[in-house]
This record gives sequence, structure tokens and C-alpha cells, in this order.
Amino acid sequence: MPQLELSTYITQIFWLFTTFFGFWFVMAKFIIPKIAETIEARKRKYNDFILKADEFNKKALATLNRYEETLAAAKEKAAEQISLEEKTLKEYITQKQEEINLQLNQKIKENETRLVKERAETMKEIETMAESAASVILAKLGIVSVQDAVEKKTTAQRK
Repeated sequence: MPQLELSTYITQIFWLFTTFFGFWFVMAKFIIPKIAETIEARKRKYNDFILKADEFNKKALATLNRYEETLAAAKEKAAEQISLEEKTLKEYITQKQEEINLQLNQKIKENETRLVKERAETMKEIETMAESAASVILAKLGIVSVQDAVEKKTTAQRK
């Protein structure tokens, strides 16, 4: 085997160093700088993306805070308006209930007076019917009038 022969060691070592340093020089001067440049460009781009993302995140948080503040203010305003409307509505309901109660009381009084009048009229009609029924009964009994019967009774008691 020619690699193990001692006379070729020097040439082999020469070509080993020459090839090694040649590749090392090419790597150091051309390939590694391009790789380093690409890595740096990617880092810059990555950092730019992170900065933009942080900026967007800060804007989003600021917008969210403004939204929450606006929402809280709107809820407060709505609660105030609701309480004001509830108060107004309660007053309106109370007023309408009082009006209805007054109207009902007035109707009740009117109905009571009408009932009293109708009762009086009914009682008069009952008396008239009773008198006519009594006069018919007395006529069948042979008594001409109630006054005659009362007079006969009083005269009989006097005797």
C-alpha cells in the first residue's frame, strides 16, 4: 500500500496541509462570511418581527384598555339612565294608580248612590205591590178598605 510507505510521507503531509489550509482559506474567506451574513440577516429580521409584534401588542393592549374604559363608562351611563328611567316609570305608575283609584272610588260612590236610589224605588214598588195585593185580598175577604178595617178594629177595642 502506497500510503504506508515512508518515502511518501512528506508529500502526503504537504498535500494534507495544502488541502487543509486551502479549504480553510476558502471557508474562512467566502463560505463562513456568507453564512454569518445570512444568520445576521435572519436575526435582524427576527428581531424586527419581534419588535413589530411587541409594537402591535402594545397597540392592541392600549386599544383594549380604551375599549374596556369606554365599555365601563357606557355601562355606568346605562346604569344611571336605567335608574333614572326606573324612577320616572315608578312615579308614572304611582300617578296612574292614584288616578285609577280616584276613578274607581268615584265609580263606587256613583254605584252606591244609584243602588240606594234603586233600592228606594224597589221598596216603593214592593209597597205598592203589597198594598195592591192586600187590597185584592181584603176585597176577597169582603173588606172594602184597610182604613175601614182599622176603624172597625179601633171601634171594637173602644167598646
